[in-house]
Amino acid sequence: MFLDRMVMAYTAWIALLVVLLRESVSKWPTILAFHLFVLAVMIALPRRGAPWETRKRRFRGGLRFFRYSYPLLLMVFFFEEVHQTVNALWPNAPYWFENQLYAADRFLFGDLPSILLNPSTGLLQDELMHAFYFSYYFIVIGGVVLAWLGSGSHPGPAFQITITSVVTAFLLCFVGYPFLPARGPWENGALMTTLTPFDGRVFVPIVEAILDRGAVSGGCFPSSHVAASWAVVLGLARFHPGWATVCGFFASGLSLACVYTRYHHGVDVLAGLLAGIAGTAIGSWASRSPSVERPADGGGDSEVVLS
Repeated sequence: MFLDRMVMAYTAWIALLVVLLRESVSKWPTILAFHLFVLAVMIALPRRGAPWETRKRRFRGGLRFFRYSYPLLLMVFFFEEVHQTVNALWPNAPYWFENQLYAADRFLFGDLPSILLNPSTGLLQDELMHAFYFSYYFIVIGGVVLAWLGSGSHPGPAFQITITSVVTAFLLCFVGYPFLPARGPWENGALMTTLTPFDGRVFVPIVEAILDRGAVSGGCFPSSHVAASWAVVLGLARFHPGWATVCGFFASGLSLACVYTRYHHGVDVLAGLLAGIAGTAIGSWASRSPSVERPADGGGDSEVVLS
């Protein structure tokens, strides 16, 4: 129930925020209505472990998966609405935190990473980095699905830890966005005119098309892409180290790609990694059970009673 309650708390928090700061949120009635609807649906959801889960009915497996993984779907909507709420607290100083991020990058790296990496751009590098950026969907969605499918019983411990960790990592980022509003370098017109445009035939246009339709202005620090990806990796590590290694490879590439593609500042990635670690720590704590132990062969989840 920890995950349900955490999602409900965040949903209620944003509803309260847009009501209190409605003069600074252009679409606050729509956001409020959506959040009230989500709260109503969550209240009406059957409790976890309810008898219907054990009855043999058509589509029961799919319904059970949706019941336990629905918070991940909500993250899509919560992320998209950041564009409307990110400056709610600072209507007279929009994106005020950007200058701090540029200063931090110059302090840590000597100059802006987008400028330092610009001489290294090229067709092959551009395609590879955008492919890593696109792998975010494989890591987050694929990792959660693999954790579910790899469970000996549903929902198994690996799934519980993974889904709780990744959603917690997302929410840690989302909570911070209105307090530290900032955009990525790709929205800095003066900076972008000095950099070489990316070239690519496959992944560059795919990523650009996705961002043209779903990019959010202001959800920058911490990087929720990095946070969620590493939360999946760390969530899988205990029960499925092989899958965690594969996802970790792509998460490493994604972390570099977030900076190379100019969508994030360097410190966004570092903060996202910390958010992912914190999300996993909270997810592991919330999902802890003295009766859970990883099987010796590293296969699917199992539960044994420890003396």
